[in-house]
Amino acid sequence: MIHFVRVACLGSALATLPNIAFALSPLSQGLGNPAPGAGATLQDFVYLLIDIIQWVALPVLALCIIYAGFTLVSAGGDEKKIASGKLWLVSSLIGATIILGARVIANIIFGTAQLLN
Repeated sequence: MIHFVRVACLGSALATLPNIAFALSPLSQGLGNPAPGAGATLQDFVYLLIDIIQWVALPVLALCIIYAGFTLVSAGGDEKKIASGKLWLVSSLIGATIILGARVIANIIFGTAQLLN
């Protein structure tokens, strides 16, 4: 039993040596981006994110506008359906303005940040 405890303690001590050696060695290359390429800077990442959101949201917006038009055409004089269609249309246009204006807003923010430097 004592032999097993000695071997276990020695094994544990030897297992931690590489970690200690790595922790004490100087980090010569520094900490870099683990995934270089697209989105390497914050500005590139934000523009990439805006592109992805626009790629997903614009077809959804088109479907919402089509649904609003269908609701308005098929209302047949029903005030509730006309109000619902108008609400869908206005909401879709507001969403389109926000989604398409996101790049303009990002340009304004990054331009202001560059001027402050």
